[in-house]
Amino acid sequence: MTTLVWHVPGNRELDLSALSEADHRLVVGLRGAGELLCLESASGQGELRVEQVRGRYRAVHVGGDDDAEPGRCGGGPHEILPVTDEHRRQRDYWHRAGDDAGHPSEVGRDLLGSGPQDVAIHGRVPTGVQVRASQVSTATARSRATRSRRAGWLPLWFTAADRSPSWFHRVPSVGCNRVSWDHLPPRGTAVATGLKRVVEARCAIDSFDRCPVSGRGHCGGVHPRLEALPGYTLDRVAAAVPAGLLVPLTHAEDLVYLVEQESLHHYEQLTGRPAGYLPRIPEQRRGTAGSAPLARGGADVPQWCRRCDNRLLYLRPGRELCERCKSGTRDSVIRPG
Repeated sequence: MTTLVWHVPGNRELDLSALSEADHRLVVGLRGAGELLCLESASGQGELRVEQVRGRYRAVHVGGDDDAEPGRCGGGPHEILPVTDEHRRQRDYWHRAGDDAGHPSEVGRDLLGSGPQDVAIHGRVPTGVQVRASQVSTATARSRATRSRRAGWLPLWFTAADRSPSWFHRVPSVGCNRVSWDHLPPRGTAVATGLKRVVEARCAIDSFDRCPVSGRGHCGGVHPRLEALPGYTLDRVAAAVPAGLLVPLTHAEDLVYLVEQESLHHYEQLTGRPAGYLPRIPEQRRGTAGSAPLARGGADVPQWCRRCDNRLLYLRPGRELCERCKSGTRDSVIRPG
C-alpha cells in the first residue's frame, strides 16, 4: 500500500502509515487540495485532499476514484495513521543497538536532503535506517536511497516481514528472523537475514544455471557466487555498517547485498570491476504542483530468485523463488567445481 507523500508547505516527505503525533495532527488538519502529493501516482494526478470517514482519516486523490483499491498507486485512498507500537519498537531496537556499539544514534531525524530517517546512526559511515512496515515500490525505494547517499548517508532499509518486499536487495537491505515485537526484544534477539558472503565457484551446472558473464552455457571458469552470511544479529549489523565493516555490494542487474569488506574486495578481484554501491538515478516525473519527484508507477513484480539470484521465467505477484529453489531439489551449499 502506498503511504509516502510530499508535504508541499513544509517541503518534506511524510509516511502516512507511521506519522509522529505532531505530524498526525498536522496532516489531519489539512483541508486544501495540493498540500499533499502522492509520491507514487501512476496516473500523474498526485494531488491529495484529506477527509474523515466514520472517524478515520484518509488522503484521497483529487479527481481520483475513491473506490479504487489502495495500491502503488491506482488512485485509491491512503489511510492516515500514527506510528504503530511495533514500528516504534523496531526503531528503538536499532537506536539501542547503535548506542550500544558506541555510535551516537538519533530517532526520527529529518536529514537535510535525504528526508526522514527512522534512526540516524553516526559513525565512520553515517547510516540512515529505514524501518519499513508498509510497502513502497522499488522505484521509490531507490529514489529515497539515492537521495540519502547524495546527502552523505548510507541508506539501510529494514523489514521484519515474513515475505520480502519488492525493494529488498534493490537498496541496501536487511531482514530478521521472526521475533515478537509486542515488547522491545532483548539485546541480541533479532538475527539478521539477507546478508551475503562471496565464494569462488566453477562455472558448471552444479553451481550456476548459466554463465553469469555470457548469460548462456558454462565457460568452466571461476566466478563469484553469493551465499548466506550467518552469525549476525541486528545489533551486530548496527555496529558493523557505521564502522564500514559491512558494506553494500552491487551485483548483477543492480542487486545490492550487504557483505563483509573482504567479500567486496574478493568480488572485485574475481570480476575485475568495481562493485561498490553507487545508486543510479531512477526515472522520475514531477508532481502537479512541481514540488516533489514522483516515481513512476506500474507493476512491481520481482524478476529475480530471492535465493539463487537467477532470473524468474514466470513473473507473477508474490513469486520470489525459481522452480529449482521452490522444489527444494537444489542444495544451498556451493559444491566444489
